[in-house]
Amino acid sequence: MRHKFTKYLGRVTDNLELGFEDKFIYVHYTKGKTEKTACILKNNDKTKSEYLESFFEENKVSEDMKKEVRKFLNNEKNFNDQHWNEFSNFLMKTLSLNMVFGLTIALTVFGFYKLGSFLDAQYDFKPWLTLIFTFIGIAIGGLTGYVMVHKYFNKPVQDTSQKDYDLQREQNEATDYPIIDVTIDQVRKAVRQFSDNLPKGVYRTIIVKDDNSIDFKQLANILGGIPSKMYFMSKETYDLFEEKDKKIPAEMDKVQKAVDLFVKERKEYPMLRFDPNRRVNYYQLLQEKYLKSAPETQFYITELDGLITHIKPEKRKMENSSR
Repeated sequence: MRHKFTKYLGRVTDNLELGFEDKFIYVHYTKGKTEKTACILKNNDKTKSEYLESFFEENKVSEDMKKEVRKFLNNEKNFNDQHWNEFSNFLMKTLSLNMVFGLTIALTVFGFYKLGSFLDAQYDFKPWLTLIFTFIGIAIGGLTGYVMVHKYFNKPVQDTSQKDYDLQREQNEATDYPIIDVTIDQVRKAVRQFSDNLPKGVYRTIIVKDDNSIDFKQLANILGGIPSKMYFMSKETYDLFEEKDKKIPAEMDKVQKAVDLFVKERKEYPMLRFDPNRRVNYYQLLQEKYLKSAPETQFYITELDGLITHIKPEKRKMENSSR
């Protein structure tokens, strides 16, 4: 069975695929445009983590990815240990209950047999009372065994009160913050402050959801509340957008990835020569299959390491000069 892990490191995506076989470990790793595949032979008494460490170091796997894989392997070990413990407990219960179950039935049947024999001897009803009381002993012994099995082998009803309490507490913590009005500049400053406090190897994109909206629960302590309006962020350029422009960041991410790949393979920018606005040439990207469809927004290539922007250069210069 293959296990896949993905980490988004700013403009670079980390992908790792692991397959565990009897004699080797299959590893397929991609970081951006770098790709590495290996089959690590298992010839020593090492753990899975120890086998993978050399591969991680050799290929400079990100710390985030290492932590994710180590966490998975640790959980897998705990999962296997848990199943072994459950099996051991089940076996012990089975052996113990077999002994108790047998003794219970034997003593019950023997006791009622003796009682039936005593009454037969007293009232001269042989062998009817002995037979009747023997069957009663068998029935009572069987009922006792059923109760024991039902008590020890049926899974207890899971107590959800603690889970409900934890869920309610998290909801209360989320609603403790007031709803406030903030500007996009305030959000931008909060994102920068949040990013400055992140540990090494962790990027601000962890606050960006799949729809490019910002998860303000992580910024609430910085802003002092939850914004009344939604804001959106590009995972590639970190540009912020208001809700009216929420379609732009998703398109920006696709185009930025296409531009980066084009530059890497072609050693030039996808734009027409002598274009003063440095517009991204969608025709080139579409023709060479770097894009599947042309975006609605026109993007422009800046002079900052090939980053794109949705702001037209003349307008951008006017905004900079006004500042």
